[in-house]
Amino acid sequence: GDLETHAATCGFAEVTCPHAGCGATVLRRDLKTHAAKCEWAAVPCPNGCAQTPPRRGLAAHLAEECTKREVSCGKCGTKRKAEASEEHRKRHCPDREVECEVMGCGVMYKWGARADHMKEHAERHVELLAAE
Repeated sequence: GDLETHAATCGFAEVTCPHAGCGATVLRRDLKTHAAKCEWAAVPCPNGCAQTPPRRGLAAHLAEECTKREVSCGKCGTKRKAEASEEHRKRHCPDREVECEVMGCGVMYKWGARADHMKEHAERHVELLAAE
């Protein structure tokens, strides 16, 4: 019993880091120190996205993958969380191109300029609607 107990707890025994991908062999007494800085340890995303990338991949996660990272719209330049960018691009971006909803008009304009388009093409729209 005593030898088994000692072998299972001996600080000078070599143990393998438990983090997937690491494989480092350290003395048991140094395992906590190693684990605290291990590049393969899962770390919580500081943005709160619920992902736990390995420490070595945190920078890439924050720059490219995190749904809570801030991104700029490629059209209007406004900033938002990455998870909201698709909705913005499809429904809210004032610089997204849309086709006039008046049947037969066919003009493409930026959503933010809708009022200007409707005003500028009011006569044409009335003619198109009257022709239906």
